[in-house]
Amino acid sequence: MSRRGDQAGTFELLVKLPGQLVALAKAEFENAKREITAKVKRGGIGLLSIVVALFFLFFAIGSLVAAAIAGIAVVWPVWLSALVVGIGLILLAAAAILAGVALIKRGIPVPEQTIERVEDDLDALGDVRFNASAHAQGGRRMPQADGKGNWR
Repeated sequence: MSRRGDQAGTFELLVKLPGQLVALAKAEFENAKREITAKVKRGGIGLLSIVVALFFLFFAIGSLVAAAIAGIAVVWPVWLSALVVGIGLILLAAAAILAGVALIKRGIPVPEQTIERVEDDLDALGDVRFNASAHAQGGRRMPQADGKGNWR
């Protein structure tokens, strides 16, 4: 079997395979690290939003206590205004909590794209193993240039 000068032989390709697998594993690790970092940043923003909500809630509780005290001391104007401020702060806190929870749920750090690529790589390696074992058994043949063989 002759080959062109610019094509590598089987032995040369097999020698390069471990290095290529290591390089592939390193690249997928870096991709997973980048993907997780982006998702953790989004989760951090959601956590910050919840902290802001707790800040508003702290002052809302103080405002509601002031409203109760003012309501007892003076019949309408002071406590009504304090109650309105307290309810406004509670509404702000609720909006910040909902936004924070939504951001945290959306940012669960699972490197989905990297997992898909690794699964594709493992499927490709499984195809190579399947074709090699079929060739060793003598049953099915490896794919040939003329279109004959075991094409999956």
